[in-house]
Amino acid sequence: MAKRRQKKRTHVKLSEDQIKKIPKSMVIHLGSALQNHSLTQLVRDTRNLMQPHTAINLRERKNNKLKDFVVMAGPLGVSQLMVFSQSEDTGSTHLRMSSMPRGPTITFKIHEYSLCRDVAKILKTPKSVSRQAPEFTMPPLLVMNGFKNPKESEMHEKLLVTMFQQMFPPVSPQHTKVDTIRRVLMLNKDKDTGIIELRHYFIDTKLVDVSKNVKRLINVKRHVNKKLPNLAKVKDVADVILDPYANAGFTSDSEVEDDAIVEVQEKSDYLTRPKNAKSAASGANGAASSEQEEQTRRKKAVKLTEVGPRMRLELIKIEEGVCEACS
Repeated sequence: MAKRRQKKRTHVKLSEDQIKKIPKSMVIHLGSALQNHSLTQLVRDTRNLMQPHTAINLRERKNNKLKDFVVMAGPLGVSQLMVFSQSEDTGSTHLRMSSMPRGPTITFKIHEYSLCRDVAKILKTPKSVSRQAPEFTMPPLLVMNGFKNPKESEMHEKLLVTMFQQMFPPVSPQHTKVDTIRRVLMLNKDKDTGIIELRHYFIDTKLVDVSKNVKRLINVKRHVNKKLPNLAKVKDVADVILDPYANAGFTSDSEVEDDAIVEVQEKSDYLTRPKNAKSAASGANGAASSEQEEQTRRKKAVKLTEVGPRMRLELIKIEEGVCEACS
């Protein structure tokens, strides 16, 4: 039996103006940081974090200088430049974020960092992080906590918030689909010390008002390779649909908290036809098609799984231009 083809070419293509407005980033490391294997892996993990609008396959050489990447950023449309460096005297690690092409540049001192593989070791069920993962097809959702209100904050904190917000495309509640948000970049600022905790999570959503058997049928529809459940021992189909012991969110009902359950309005996979000609004429201003998509509200359990990297950042300097101190 031939494999059924899935629809992949029905998405709306963006115009050239919309593509130019999408923020693009470049993550590099220079100098003695090239010899640090752990810092090199941190750069790779950060590139995965910044996907899909980043130079994922970029390779630095020992003879490369910062000016080479600044000149190359213009034709590529890069709007954000992130430079990891390591001091030869003290061995401290720094992260410089520059807004292209004129700056400013914000310098952070990295007190601690953990790679994706380090985070995976402390989790019971870690996520497999690869460049081809479907979660990396869309940019992450930026969540900032501990930052003051822009009207009450100081100038340096306003600039810091603006720089972080310009790293990713803005989210529109009217146009952004809930299913496209698959990751979260969380920035938590300590009000006492000013240290910024950077965390990266995958988002998992599962239906909580549907039985396990119904979920299996839904998964068979979405994944062709999965087999249908065995219904030979079932006398009535109601036993499959209305199973009182199959209402589980992830593994059991006790693991799903009330705060983690949200109500999502999404479009149904099924199409309905109007019953009469009047309802068909009233829909879509007399459109030719009489099929209308149903929007249903479903309860889903939201679970965050950390994938890394982790970083503890301290703001130490803000300067004009593009990394003038490290050029």
